[in-house]
Amino acid sequence: MARTARKVILTEKQENVLKSLSNSRTAASHLQERASIILSCAEGKDNIKIMDELKIHKKTISKWRNRWADEQERLLEIDKEEKGIAYQRLIEGLLNDAPRSGTPCKFTAKQICLILNVACESPVENHLPISHWSLPSLADELVKRSIVKSISTSHLQVFLKSGKYKTS
Repeated sequence: MARTARKVILTEKQENVLKSLSNSRTAASHLQERASIILSCAEGKDNIKIMDELKIHKKTISKWRNRWADEQERLLEIDKEEKGIAYQRLIEGLLNDAPRSGTPCKFTAKQICLILNVACESPVENHLPISHWSLPSLADELVKRSIVKSISTSHLQVFLKSGKYKTS
């Protein structure tokens, strides 16, 4: 027995933002696609018809239909309070992926600070027979100082090269 799809009802303001996103040449493709799904749902189309028209899997359509339907009351409140670009950003936020938990961080903030401090030190000042840190020598020094139990050179490189942890 087929289940009935949840209804999606849009205010004029929501519809305008979604049409703008779905027709945009600069919006991210996932936002364009999801805006098109919500607009089709609001037109009263069932998931199979939307699947045929947009060439998107019906599970994806069902997911976004349900997510929008779950947030309809909150959207109505936002609709009354917000306008302009702030309103569009809130709609885009709803159409973005939900945060994922991922794996816990392997290193604490304190350890990262200590890693960066050691990386900024001169090996010569520490009486080491090298003039500059290499990734393996830095990793060895961090373990020797008991800052970390172990660290791969690729992980160390992420700390040193990423914009988040600039050393200089």
